[in-house]
Amino acid sequence: MSAILLISPEPWEGHFVSKHHYALELARRGHQVLFYGPPDTSPGIRLEPVADAQGRLQVLRAPKVAPGLRFLPGPLRRSLEARWLARVEKALGRPVDVIWLFENSRFYDMRFAGPRLKIYQQVDLNQDFHPAQAANSADIAIALNVPVRKRLLALGVDKPVHLVSHGLFVAKGDAGTTSAPDLPKDRINAAYIGNLGIKYLDVDAFSEVVRQHCARVVFHLFGKFDETMPLRQALAGQENVVWHGWQAPETVYRYLEAMDITMVLYRTQMDMEQISNSHKILEYLHSGAVVASSFLLDYKDKDGLIEMAPLGGRYADLFASVVARIDSLNSPERRQMRRAHALKHTYPGKLDQIEAIVVAHCPGAPLTVRPLKQEAT
Repeated sequence: MSAILLISPEPWEGHFVSKHHYALELARRGHQVLFYGPPDTSPGIRLEPVADAQGRLQVLRAPKVAPGLRFLPGPLRRSLEARWLARVEKALGRPVDVIWLFENSRFYDMRFAGPRLKIYQQVDLNQDFHPAQAANSADIAIALNVPVRKRLLALGVDKPVHLVSHGLFVAKGDAGTTSAPDLPKDRINAAYIGNLGIKYLDVDAFSEVVRQHCARVVFHLFGKFDETMPLRQALAGQENVVWHGWQAPETVYRYLEAMDITMVLYRTQMDMEQISNSHKILEYLHSGAVVASSFLLDYKDKDGLIEMAPLGGRYADLFASVVARIDSLNSPERRQMRRAHALKHTYPGKLDQIEAIVVAHCPGAPLTVRPLKQEAT
């Protein structure tokens, strides 16, 4: 199996998104995975094993390659990055076969990795430092959706840019095998998971629906927060808001399965293409609960899958409509329809899709993503 260095703009700690789930699934399939988030402030290179990953997934703690690296000439920058990679391989005790890059502010000239398989995958439109250089220097370029691919091609990417949409990570024990959390039975329970400080979050609309439904709905918020965040300040003192903070994925899934409503709430008018989709949608759909969402471009033609406000429409009106129809929207048939859709987009399927791309464009490359025999399901 391959040794894979996955480079992410997000740290391992925090709400899990695509980078984390790819790392977990790759490790489950038997690869040796190093997850490298933002640079560490302590000196030296450390590898920290992730619990329950059978030693196949480690978080790489390492400082910046060099101060002021982006100001150096390209050949010198690549030479320093290659030497850094050699030190990582020494700590790992084996060569790295695959560099999987999810950002373009570091390591964006992937030629530093030499003959290793190089994959550049862009899931955020606002990752806009050196996207074209990252894509052009990779062996395989992948975009989350059409807006990201259009941006890359417009910037002069001279190779195919493959589409691989968000995936669903199915956590162990999240399918009713563990007891449900103790939630208020006499009120509707609504959940929002994710970055509670993201600039696209519609704080005003959030505050409006919380206050409008203070007697009937309890709002459960999952994600790191601090007292400086606009949402935290706007909802201060609201008794129908529960701040759960960061929770392990398995815990979040157990809560989601017990929810009546799940929420996506962005200021769509700010940048419709940047927030055209959301990783959390599949997690929400997998729970079966109705999704009350602001306008999402990628879901505009998927009638009945989510309840979505029109472009420019008021989220408060949409949410009130969902509350009024909660029983019919959460019928067993509707819940099963949502769950079935989500299960068509699991990470094993996404990795199979990426494997097919690698096989077609880089025959003989070291990335294989078939499960180990003893772990096949």
